[in-house]
Amino acid sequence: MTDHSERGKRERGTIKEMPDLPKEVEAELRRAGGLDHIVDDLPEHKNLVADANLHRALADPNRLRILHSLGQCNLCPCILKEITRLSDSKLSYHLSVLEEAKLIESFPRKRWRIYVLTELGKSLMRQE
Repeated sequence: MTDHSERGKRERGTIKEMPDLPKEVEAELRRAGGLDHIVDDLPEHKNLVADANLHRALADPNRLRILHSLGQCNLCPCILKEITRLSDSKLSYHLSVLEEAKLIESFPRKRWRIYVLTELGKSLMRQE
């Protein structure tokens, strides 16, 4: 069950309080268990934020290029820079977005940083 604020619950109306609803929408609402049931079944806000971050991370061609490249092998930023043709600062930004979305992670290797797909990143790349 989702944690909703009391304010959100007070602002929700019932079907009877919405007389101008199209009959098919009213029927669908009743079939779904009512407005409160629909709202109560929504994912928690923190999960929606995580989903939005994931979709935001996937919504850029440069980040998709990085993910596809890492799907072939682990790479350092200098190779990713060659692949993407991005400046250091832009590549760094895109890598941080992907890390925040938990699609990639990195680890140090001597004086290098190596980027790899996480399990989530691997599963998304397999779906394509």
